[in-house]
Amino acid sequence: MLEPPIVAGVLGGVGTTLLAVALHGYDAGIYRAQRPVHVLVCRSTSNSLHSAQRALQYTPATAPPPVLAIVDDVPNAAWGPNTQNKVHITEPYVSSVVRIPLVADWRDVESPHDRAATVLTEAEQDLPKGVRTFAKALRALVGEVIKQNSGHRSRTA
Repeated sequence: MLEPPIVAGVLGGVGTTLLAVALHGYDAGIYRAQRPVHVLVCRSTSNSLHSAQRALQYTPATAPPPVLAIVDDVPNAAWGPNTQNKVHITEPYVSSVVRIPLVADWRDVESPHDRAATVLTEAEQDLPKGVRTFAKALRALVGEVIKQNSGHRSRTA
């Protein structure tokens, strides 16, 4: 059995706690230099990806590179060219990249974390329509963390 993944964000408000809860992992808060992390979380903005690039300069050389989880900041929006370029430049420094869609319905509920905590335990067809793409991305993220711990490299977006 795998240990719960360590999840850290590049800045506050990027979705670290939501993903840590959804993965049943450890919420490490904002990434601290030289600390091991399995999942590094940022938003799908040029500024947040720049913060991810800075954080990746300080990941421990002895640990496998983290999975970069990029949380969309707008539902169903295409990434702009600057964001796409930063993702491309960042890929060699992470074990993989997983795009996490924003669940628009959760913006209007009191406890989106409670809802995120159950996503992996429910069958996809039983989830609300707006949560299904999040569930698919979350399952991909779990797969990438497992691969990371097995020493494989790949990209999912």
